[in-house]
Amino acid sequence: MFEKILVPLDGSENAFRALDAAVDIAKHYDSQITAVVIANDQSYSQYGAIFGGDIMAHMKEQAEKTLQKALERAKQDGMDIETQFEVGIPKQAIAESLPDLLDTTLTVIGKSGVNGLNRAIMGSTTAYVVRRSLTPVLVVGD
Repeated sequence: MFEKILVPLDGSENAFRALDAAVDIAKHYDSQITAVVIANDQSYSQYGAIFGGDIMAHMKEQAEKTLQKALERAKQDGMDIETQFEVGIPKQAIAESLPDLLDTTLTVIGKSGVNGLNRAIMGSTTAYVVRRSLTPVLVVGD
């Protein structure tokens, strides 16, 4: 039923709770999990004084830390997961391009993430994903 599960991570605790829920589902359905961090190449305001090529290097460094934490957290629950780093517009990638590219059958996403300012200006990533996703979506609350 849920052979391949996509779990987008932004480093927030809520996103890691979504990973925990995905691990529980994966154990039940013998599913694969791909945890992904998407660097938003459209939004640099949160990085303050970091400019130019340094922005992407910083984003990649943060993504690697988040993905390593995800690997460790899943392993503690007895699950091996795949991880991926992408660059793009997160809500579009999560809802449309990644489910198609990875052939996922479920997206498990946190209700809220780390960046309240972007949510206020651009709208909720989770709300967009629920409306536009190519796959069923499970939203995990705070």
